Amino acid sequence: MTALDPHQNQNTRHPSAFDESDAHLLRLCLDLQLDALLLALGAASAQELRDQGTPASGADRGADDVVPWRRWVEEDVDLAAGLAADAMAGRATLPPTLGTDLGHEVPAAVIDNLVARYESMHNLLGDLLRRDLTVDDDHRHPRVLVALRRCRARLDELHRYRLATTPPRGVRLDAAVPVDGPTSTRDREYLPGELLG
Repeated sequence: MTALDPHQNQNTRHPSAFDESDAHLLRLCLDLQLDALLLALGAASAQELRDQGTPASGADRGADDVVPWRRWVEEDVDLAAGLAADAMAGRATLPPTLGTDLGHEVPAAVIDNLVARYESMHNLLGDLLRRDLTVDDDHRHPRVLVALRRCRARLDELHRYRLATTPPRGVRLDAAVPVDGPTSTRDREYLPGELLG
């Protein structure tokens, strides 16, 4: 058996696999990338607000002068997904907001968590719109109306995919959040702002 024999060692690592120290560095990079993504998202929002207030601002500047915040956000999402996948391959623990091991193995658990968040957001947006009943719908917070419609559409999709990803009978998901049943306070995961009253 020569050193070039491909069958010499069946236990060699896959070239794309990372050991724990590599995965730790990737996890640090992922944290930085997520911070960069949020910074770019905030800058894109601020730029959109500025452009809204000054319609001619985009025309006054050349294409090279406009910072491509939105493109950077889209590219950062792709980069963050790749870093997260590599970190997971090296068995690094991801930030809690990127899901749990159960969720990564059972998509229905992630879908349940997404449903809870979109339902909560839908209710909050509805409350916001109901505060001013005197204004015509067409002139009332157009972005909030768009967000409300998108929440409804996303909830419809999530409910369809939830049915498709429901585990077969006999599979126990003790750590998963049930769709309709009560949860104990020990296992309860609270949404942002839920405990504020």
